[in-house]
Amino acid sequence: MLNKKINFGIIGCGMIAKWHVDALNTIADACVLGVYDINKTDAQKFASVYGLNIYDSIEDLLSDKDIDVINICTPSGLHGPLAVAVANAGKHIVVEKPMAITTEQIHEIMKACKENNVKLCSISQLRFTPAIQKTKELVQSGKLGQILCGDIYMKYHRSKEYFSTSSWRGTKAMDGGGALMNQGIHGIDLLQYIMGPVKSVFAKSKTLVHNIEVEDTLAAIVEYSSGALGVIQATTSIYPGYSRRLEINGQRGSVVLIEDSISKWDIEGEDSPEDIVLNQSAYQASNDPTAFSIDGHIHQLTDMVNAIQNDTKPFVDQYEGKKAIDIILAIYKSAEIGLPVEL
Repeated sequence: MLNKKINFGIIGCGMIAKWHVDALNTIADACVLGVYDINKTDAQKFASVYGLNIYDSIEDLLSDKDIDVINICTPSGLHGPLAVAVANAGKHIVVEKPMAITTEQIHEIMKACKENNVKLCSISQLRFTPAIQKTKELVQSGKLGQILCGDIYMKYHRSKEYFSTSSWRGTKAMDGGGALMNQGIHGIDLLQYIMGPVKSVFAKSKTLVHNIEVEDTLAAIVEYSSGALGVIQATTSIYPGYSRRLEINGQRGSVVLIEDSISKWDIEGEDSPEDIVLNQSAYQASNDPTAFSIDGHIHQLTDMVNAIQNDTKPFVDQYEGKKAIDIILAIYKSAEIGLPVEL
């Protein structure tokens, strides 16, 4: 399949679908053929902007022999069942975060992908940013010495209208959780990607501001398999909302990231490398869910195209996508029972 153009179809024409189509349109070996949305008006509006076909049903999309990959851009609660249906139709899968919202759904996805020999790309576009890759390399190099702390602060603001104007946001069935599962999952993925496996968590969560079924304020203590400790905070409740802050601290040095940029790089006895520019991110998703770059999606979807063409593993497949969800579900269980939970 080397150099074959890969054809994509989209399920769901909400906000995030735009990022997918815009990103795919920059990739030479990718082509978006059409879209499906249960809301026909939304599908027509979206398709007209990009000149795409509209499928009358999911079945029509799944049965189109010209489609190689289907991107799932629906509310979170539908990700798992749709991913299984796509796999059973023999199509490769790109699924937005979270890949699924229950352990059972994750296992069903893995089973379906294996049985049908299809690839899955779990969207975690922030892993591809230069700042994250530099930080990962720094930790692996040992220059920070023994890693002692890995913390992430995701103190976001979402307006009451953000929830009240949506029928699924803030619901257990369709969101799977609140500030941590929806807004915080990318941060959790980055934390575990850099720090390594989590051994245990101990959490408290509350719904303090919004009239929703899930948490808007959460704090957790993390113990990593390495022995390091960490703190996770996630909110949609505070005003005005602050940029995501990721801190990695070692015996000989520390690095701090604000959103997609490195803001501090301190190593004992060393100056910052010439290729490290300490600055603040231009993107402020802390109070605007649309404020993020398309670059990450371009890199990740390019990786998926290459994986299909070369029959290799996507960088963030179903096994990688599972890791952040496992941590989040363990945190939710800890908050529910009031005790530490081991992974």
